Amino acid sequence: MLEPQGDLEALLAEAHRRVEQRALEREAAAARRAREILQGADEDAAATTEERLERTRFAAAELRKRVLARGAMAAQRVMLERREALLDEVWRVARERLAALPRDAGAYLASLRALAQLASRALAASDVELATEEHGRALLTPRRLADWGEQDGVRYRLAAEPLAAVGGLEARAGRLRFDGSFETRLQQGCVALREAIAARLGAGAPSSAASGDEGGAG
Repeated sequence: MLEPQGDLEALLAEAHRRVEQRALEREAAAARRAREILQGADEDAAATTEERLERTRFAAAELRKRVLARGAMAAQRVMLERREALLDEVWRVARERLAALPRDAGAYLASLRALAQLASRALAASDVELATEEHGRALLTPRRLADWGEQDGVRYRLAAEPLAAVGGLEARAGRLRFDGSFETRLQQGCVALREAIAARLGAGAPSSAASGDEGGAG
């Protein structure tokens, strides 16, 4: 039979050993759990970082698209502004030249002759009245109108009142009218050139309403 003191010491030693073993096991388990938590945290952090990177990439791509779109719009706006400035200058010079044309008798007479022929074809009438401003009235003598009429197969006669225009002429046959004033011809040329430029550039700019090339007989 064991001595009480020896048994007690052995029991205490065994108990101490078991307590230490359990403590070591708990520490090991805690260490494993800590490693698992850290590993999971690292994985979550990596996933979160990748998600953030992906969102950042997407945001950067969208920003680039917007910047490029704004740049394209700005470039188109500059192009349109330059085109409009060029057209404005063309019309300014054209208006100045047309306003000065009636003072050049030879050139103005040729212009009136071409307009009279256009008018006779557009109106398709045998009797055509021609109205023009004061410079033109001095050029459209009865003899000249008779010669033109013989060439065109039309009776031309000068209107009683001058045309309120910078230059050109207006032709009438009954209720039909041909507007060959310089202002109208310039407007028609402006519309045609604008449409041609818009089609060339693919701008699709809308055109203003205007009468046809033959001066809108009707």
